[in-house]
Amino acid sequence: MGIIGGALFTLLTLMVGAALTFFLERTLTPAVGAAQSLKLSKDLQLAHADRWMYPAGPVSALFGVTVAAAVLPFGPSLIGADLGIGAFYFIVVVDFVVLGVALGGWGAGTRDAVEGFYRITAQLVSYVVPLGLAYVGALMMAASLSTTQIVQAQRDVWFIVLQPLGFILYLVTGLMQAYRAPFYEPFSEHLGGGMLSVIGDWKALALRIAMAGLLFVVSAMGAVLYLGGWLGPWLPPPVWMLLKTFALMALMLWLGRRFQPLSTAQMLSLAWRILIPTGLLNVLIVGGLILAGVGPQ
Repeated sequence: MGIIGGALFTLLTLMVGAALTFFLERTLTPAVGAAQSLKLSKDLQLAHADRWMYPAGPVSALFGVTVAAAVLPFGPSLIGADLGIGAFYFIVVVDFVVLGVALGGWGAGTRDAVEGFYRITAQLVSYVVPLGLAYVGALMMAASLSTTQIVQAQRDVWFIVLQPLGFILYLVTGLMQAYRAPFYEPFSEHLGGGMLSVIGDWKALALRIAMAGLLFVVSAMGAVLYLGGWLGPWLPPPVWMLLKTFALMALMLWLGRRFQPLSTAQMLSLAWRILIPTGLLNVLIVGGLILAGVGPQ
């Protein structure tokens, strides 16, 4: 797939994925946190908004989720950009969404939006290490950073079977990365919705696509790492990839609703006391399995 074809495929994937995610999420969960309603038809006039940072936030968020979607494979050759370091690339660029939301909150200049900025940064600190460990187990077993190679390595057995602990870790940290329940304090009611409450018109539309797209790409990467991506009998590869992505998304949203919302301090405590030790344990187990000759050869 050429550069132009890859770019068009990436945009189409993101738009379709974000739209389906938006309707699925509204069906399964209340419109809270990152899924709350935005003022798409109204341009808010903020007295202390920064001329550049305020609009740059939604643009950065949309850019981040778009370039992250480029390395998601929907078939052996159906991918926007088949990079040899696709998984590492994804980890880096998807956090442009966090940067965008943080920029927009700081640039808005309101009390709640700036407070949300600080909490967004703290939440990033809480999930980034355990999320990385959730990736490491799958990357070790696949012996590759390529997203297509990670899928190919699961032809005999999906990594969820060999690494159930890593899969659970990805579920939790994926929800934290996507700012969905119970990890949505930067956009919570007691902060007045944070940055999302002070965004309108085209900026709100860009941010809505970015936040729905964020949940989509996080779920799709989970399908790549642990559910065998496009692999499956009878159905075409893209159908399997979409089915696994939205099944994982539905599971994440359902699980998130089972717990009370956590504060930023509780998220940091959860990360350092439970998630990071769990991730290290999973890496040790995977290392043992590889030494024992279990998994793809």
